[in-house]
Amino acid sequence: MQWHAGREHAYAAVGIIAHRYRLSLRGSTNKYVNDAAMWDLGEQALAEVLDKRGLAYDAAAGEGAFYGPKIDVQIMDQAGRESTLSTVQLDFHQPRQFDLTYVAADQSLQRPVMIHRSILGSLERLVAHLTEVHAGALPTWMAPVQVAVLPVSEEQVPAALVLARRFTEAGLRAEVSEPDRGTLGARIRLHRLVPYQAVIGARETTSDTVSQRLRNGLSLDPMPTPEAVDRIISVTASLSLEL
Repeated sequence: MQWHAGREHAYAAVGIIAHRYRLSLRGSTNKYVNDAAMWDLGEQALAEVLDKRGLAYDAAAGEGAFYGPKIDVQIMDQAGRESTLSTVQLDFHQPRQFDLTYVAADQSLQRPVMIHRSILGSLERLVAHLTEVHAGALPTWMAPVQVAVLPVSEEQVPAALVLARRFTEAGLRAEVSEPDRGTLGARIRLHRLVPYQAVIGARETTSDTVSQRLRNGLSLDPMPTPEAVDRIISVTASLSLEL
């Protein structure tokens, strides 16, 4: 059994760090399937997976599913509370209960092993955890609005609308924050969680360039609009946490 690399890829893309790994084993109560050999085989297999990946883990009796052991990925919120984000569960029991078989290469009938696998677990728990971890400043590819276009004055509103349309036509989520919503400084603060703020003044309008303020407070030199669009698309497509 191999630990799928997709799990690490998914965690990196959303910016999650596992707090610890737990090998959840059977307990002493009668709620577990009574088959010692099956449990021994499953627990040994999962322990070997963790060892081969070089992942430290805690063994926890009584935390397994009723039908088999599991690996639990534990996360911790900002208040120090721990919860389970995702699991890999090894199940020899239910294929037997449903009399499941498959035809092997030698044409013999073999019993499959069922793996219950959840990479990111409950959507509600995931979103709540990400909101806490990132303090609302979600990675660019996840952000509800990826680019806020900020015209300096009413004169630049038509150009800002055109620029926003260029972003949306390229597949990005963009919106225009017009001057009637406040001063430029006020609108910058209003959109402080948006990854990119494209400021459009008289210079940018006449030269078809974009001045970008990043969410982290840095600013990029004005660049041609197609280059700015391509740069943000590249960051988004790479699932990078950087801007």
